[in-house]
Amino acid sequence: MSEGFDMAIEQTVATLAPGERIDRLARRIYGDETTGGVEALLAANPGLADYGGELPGGLALSVPNITAESIRETIRPWE
Repeated sequence: MSEGFDMAIEQTVATLAPGERIDRLARRIYGDETTGGVEALLAANPGLADYGGELPGGLALSVPNITAESIRETIRPWE
């Protein structure tokens, strides 16, 4: 279990569009890509960062709940 994130699964994203980016996915799910969503998705899905900038279509991801307490540091994958 990753520290700082509630790994209780809220939902599973069954199908991603080809070429979807993790920051855009976080924005779609959480409403903002700068409030810990990217970090939560990376923590809940080991190996996700290995895909690089664009995620493959059809990938299923675990989506954890995030709270203000779970946000420690923002990772901006485009920097």
